[in-house]
Amino acid sequence: MISGAVNEFLEAIIAVRIQDSHGRSQVINAIVDTGFSGSLTLPPEAIARMGLPWRSRGSAMLADGSFDQFDNHNAIVIWDGQAREVLVEAVAVEPLVGMGLIGSFEFRMVAVPGGAVTITAIPPDS
Repeated sequence: MISGAVNEFLEAIIAVRIQDSHGRSQVINAIVDTGFSGSLTLPPEAIARMGLPWRSRGSAMLADGSFDQFDNHNAIVIWDGQAREVLVEAVAVEPLVGMGLIGSFEFRMVAVPGGAVTITAIPPDS
């Protein structure tokens, strides 16, 4: 199970463990964004600091309807105790966790400041 808390802006915040290019774990606090279909965004400075390898260039429509281009990087995320290779989008905003990581998990939050956030694996036969 992954747990976190709701902040004063009613955002669900969780700690995400990412392996840097030397295999050392780095912990980043990220906002859960159910409107984001990717796995993870990180600021370019964090990606550079961790030495995450470049993979490709991408583009996406943002919440305001505009399009932006960004670099994609490979990363290993420890998700619910398991190593998962994910695509990380380099975006100069707060780190975001999207549905690419949350898919096949149950996401719950108590939507008050300080409320509990839990992300739990769904049993395979459900």
